[in-house]
Amino acid sequence: MLLSEAIWVNWAERVNAAVAYIEANLSGDISPERIAQIAGCSSYNFQRLFSFIADKPLSQYVRERRLTLAAFDVVRSDERLIDIALRYGYDSQDAFARAFRQFHGVQPSLLRRQAVTLKSCPRIAFRNTRQGETTMEYRVEAWPAFTVAGHRTDMRIGEAFQVVPGLWDELMRDERGMGLFDLLQEADMRPEGLLGVIVGGHGEKSDAMRYYRAVTTHADVPGCARVQAPEGMEEVEVPAATWAILEAGGDPKEAVQRVHREFYTQWLPSSGYVLADAPIIESYLIDTQRVWIAIEKEG
Repeated sequence: MLLSEAIWVNWAERVNAAVAYIEANLSGDISPERIAQIAGCSSYNFQRLFSFIADKPLSQYVRERRLTLAAFDVVRSDERLIDIALRYGYDSQDAFARAFRQFHGVQPSLLRRQAVTLKSCPRIAFRNTRQGETTMEYRVEAWPAFTVAGHRTDMRIGEAFQVVPGLWDELMRDERGMGLFDLLQEADMRPEGLLGVIVGGHGEKSDAMRYYRAVTTHADVPGCARVQAPEGMEEVEVPAATWAILEAGGDPKEAVQRVHREFYTQWLPSSGYVLADAPIIESYLIDTQRVWIAIEKEG
């Protein structure tokens, strides 16, 4: 077996082991720390990775798997609905009924009175084989610590693809957009361009993220003067790291998402690298986009 193939198989096995842990604990508590330990990365990084493999956020997958199993329990047993609700993490029968109806389209009590059509979320399994690979343009580069300044929005990881495009549209319509462009003219340095900076949550808030529409205001390189962030902007210090810098030409809204997907499902598993615990940088330039993702050697 080629080295890259062995790395891919090992990576897929770790992801599947983390999914197996989730499946084994759908009727109990699921520990983000335990997921991270099994997958060999931070809880936040696993959720990033999972969302591109499964095409849905981890929190949504867990919820839909629990509601899938709950429907089987309602149909196949005479258990009280409140007991089933508690088993799958709902603290009241009303909360369970609302979630059940939102997913399945019917109240759980109806299942025992008549035949109804239900939804099912199957267990995900990541294959050890690679299919449909595409060519990616990238470089791996060490870059010193740098500072960005911008406007912050808090959100959940699963909301990002829906929320972020609207944030940029909104910015271009108000005075904050002009302020960001003015700052860019004053502080033209790498990572260059207008930046989308993704900073992940940890611990109990591991499914949360902070998104900054920002500009680089300082880099720890000789002769680089620090530019003062305007009032109303928040600064983020990004540590020195090794970065995979990925080219994302084309329509920004589609190209950046496509590059993320190709990175997590194709490049990373066979690269010999793992994700480092650092912000993700999306760099929007006049004629192209780049995605900066911090990585480190595996092991």
